[in-house]
Amino acid sequence: MTKIPLYLKTSPDMPRPEDSEFYLLSKSGLFFCRTHPWFQSDTPTKKTPYWLAEHQSRLVLNYPRMRRTMLEYIVGFFRRVYDKHGSESIVLMLWDMEKQRYRICVPKQEATVWENSYGSRSAMDVTYEVPTKLPPKHIIAMSIHCHGDHGAYSSWTDEADELHRDGIHAVVGHIDRRQPSFHLALAVDGHRFQLDFEHVFEGYEKPRRDIPSQWMNQLTVKVKRPMWMSSSDSYKTTNQNTYKYGGYYGGYEGV
Repeated sequence: MTKIPLYLKTSPDMPRPEDSEFYLLSKSGLFFCRTHPWFQSDTPTKKTPYWLAEHQSRLVLNYPRMRRTMLEYIVGFFRRVYDKHGSESIVLMLWDMEKQRYRICVPKQEATVWENSYGSRSAMDVTYEVPTKLPPKHIIAMSIHCHGDHGAYSSWTDEADELHRDGIHAVVGHIDRRQPSFHLALAVDGHRFQLDFEHVFEGYEKPRRDIPSQWMNQLTVKVKRPMWMSSSDSYKTTNQNTYKYGGYYGGYEGV
């Protein structure tokens, strides 16, 4: 069977190939083109040339793994936040390109919780802004997000955020249990690759308790209550700091 040729349209005024049938790959997609004695046609198509080889999405991971003690400090922070506020929280992991090591960045963040009439809380979400001013020769390599007492999984909101932010996105769940759960994925160009714990972390034993106080100061919590409760109690924050995007980002720790 004769191979139908494939051309790339690299300029608007590219001369039309003389073949009677051909494929044309352009910025607008793939087209099947015909030159007939009575007409010329270029029609969009999803049928690719039969002679092309198959290919699948793939990932070869060369990320440096995070030390056990560093993960234990992060989980310790998540546990402290949950015990105090019942909320979600997040940290960002920076990579020091000069010293070849991870550093912890706790960004300014606002968590929202739902509180019922009995005072029981349920974590809803956490918002933050990626810091724009990083130390020299540092990049953001990973985000680690705590789901509170819920399981570790990527929610629809998490997946939507990851589509526009390449890198590893880890979720820690069941933070109220002795052994939390973990869910990890690498987002690259809008595609998510599922990862195993061992791909990213060297290990984990238990949460650290000596959490830096400045990490906790980066968190503001908004409490939502039923509408029938007094309006003055509908919303409140757990500290006097007004949450705003940007600004100071909690320091960078290399524990």
